[in-house]
Amino acid sequence: MALSFGFWSEQETQVGQSYARRLHELVDEVRLAEKMGFDCVALSEQHVALGGISSSAPEVVYGYLAAVTSRVKLRSAVTLMPQKINHALRSAERLAVTDILSHGRMEFYAGRANTTIAMRAFNVDPSETLAQMEEGIALLKKSMREDIFTFEGKYYQIPPRMLVPKPLQKPHPVIGIAATSERSHAWAGSEGLAVMSASIYQGWDVQQRLLDTYRRAWKRDEQGPLERPRVGLPLFFGIGPTDQRAKDDYAEPLMHYARISTDAYPRLAKLADDYAYMSESVPAMERAGRDWDYLLNHSATTVCGSPDTVIRQIEKFQELGIDEVLLHLDSVSHEKIMEAIEMCGRYIIPHFNDKNNVVRPTEDILAQIRAMRPQK
Repeated sequence: MALSFGFWSEQETQVGQSYARRLHELVDEVRLAEKMGFDCVALSEQHVALGGISSSAPEVVYGYLAAVTSRVKLRSAVTLMPQKINHALRSAERLAVTDILSHGRMEFYAGRANTTIAMRAFNVDPSETLAQMEEGIALLKKSMREDIFTFEGKYYQIPPRMLVPKPLQKPHPVIGIAATSERSHAWAGSEGLAVMSASIYQGWDVQQRLLDTYRRAWKRDEQGPLERPRVGLPLFFGIGPTDQRAKDDYAEPLMHYARISTDAYPRLAKLADDYAYMSESVPAMERAGRDWDYLLNHSATTVCGSPDTVIRQIEKFQELGIDEVLLHLDSVSHEKIMEAIEMCGRYIIPHFNDKNNVVRPTEDILAQIRAMRPQK
């Protein structure tokens, strides 16, 4: 099966640049990504973020993108499920409407929130985010699958009601979660959900263990759209004409992103038992923020280099048995992002999806032809 490619953005805006301008640049990036063969566009949801990350209303952007694209899947990555941020029934309504407007191109990936700055702004209790996400997904599915539905849970009590309108895709669009713990990987598998998996910079062995946990737990949801496990990996990404050029352009921005994470996760780990596992990743995050070799070659999070190098790096991730990669295209200028999308579409995606149409050296083809000639 061909490897799917996604373009994942947090709408990061560079210092001194306009948030408004950045939003229009994002639209241009998505349109180019569709042209260059990307399979999906995944937008993050971040609230009251400090600095440049500004994707506060991705559901609005999906509606706009539905009108200016025609093929690429549109994915929430992720919709935050704490009840005070997004009521699950409102998430179902937005999903249904954008699925209709996009002619059946929406995908819904959920998460429970991973920044204290957003949780405190919305008065979210960190000890309840996991339970609210799981219950919210149950409500989301029930509202889309049943004509008239009811729901009785700890956080949601819905009398007999009808979701109006319902999504175009039946029974509903693909649903998945972002997962970084073994517990969430196991839960996603047991519910028959897709998973966007990340090891939080902890390396290949941890990433493999998380994927194995998900696959062992997998149980087909007989009412759901997925017939088999579906694994995506978000990868921090940089590309250039040479390895050195790619390193010069991307190494510092990618290490800076790791350093931002090291600031948030230790605080989360202290707030609630459900986040305590994040403390285990702190040494790896700290190392990724200062050690380029570790980030690139050992953290199992990053690909960066020339097209040939990037292909070899992605092949290593492909050996994990994944279905898709979501390339995180942020942290650099709009011009660099457009260049990266173009190079990915010209060199990377064809290598994995259409090798017979990739131009090879003449001597390689001749050697194969000669080897196939009858031997006298």
